[in-house]
Amino acid sequence: MVKQTTPPKPKRRSPITRAEGEQRLISAAIQLVRERPFSEVGVRDIAAAADVNHGFVHTWFGSKNDLLIAATRQLVEQTANKVAVVAPGQQAVNPFEPDVQLAIRLAIWLNLEGANARDLLQEMPIITALTQRFIDVEGISPSIAKTAAIQVTAIGIGIVTFGPLIDIDDPAEIFALWRHSLGLLAKYPPA
Repeated sequence: MVKQTTPPKPKRRSPITRAEGEQRLISAAIQLVRERPFSEVGVRDIAAAADVNHGFVHTWFGSKNDLLIAATRQLVEQTANKVAVVAPGQQAVNPFEPDVQLAIRLAIWLNLEGANARDLLQEMPIITALTQRFIDVEGISPSIAKTAAIQVTAIGIGIVTFGPLIDIDDPAEIFALWRHSLGLLAKYPPA
């Protein structure tokens, strides 16, 4: 008689810290939403890709949308960090860079889903970084610099969102004209 044996249980991974678990979930969420439509990415998919129990999504973030807000914030912060190191005269943010497009698409989708994503576009780090760049590099007053940062962010969001619908594949001309306007603002500030 052959003795049946049960297969060995999978080896448990060592415990992780909350910070490590949150980062794993954020990274997995970003990777999955790059690969397929946002609506097709579930909490269990993200948790499996992160090798984290799916219950921690709700414990640490509250919901899938809150996790996607954290992922969007990370993408925006990475973009904002790049702004400070771009040479003067160069485009500070390329709206066609995949991470920038993903952040914009996620922010719009989250807003349409009713998630509390408003702060992503209100005081997001990219506006702060662009404002500082316009003050330091372009010599524009702080109040005008912030308005200019909001304006160029809106232009970038518009290009990413609607550019394909109106045949904008290369925003270089649009940003060149906008940079010219920025130079005029520095030279002739509004009264």
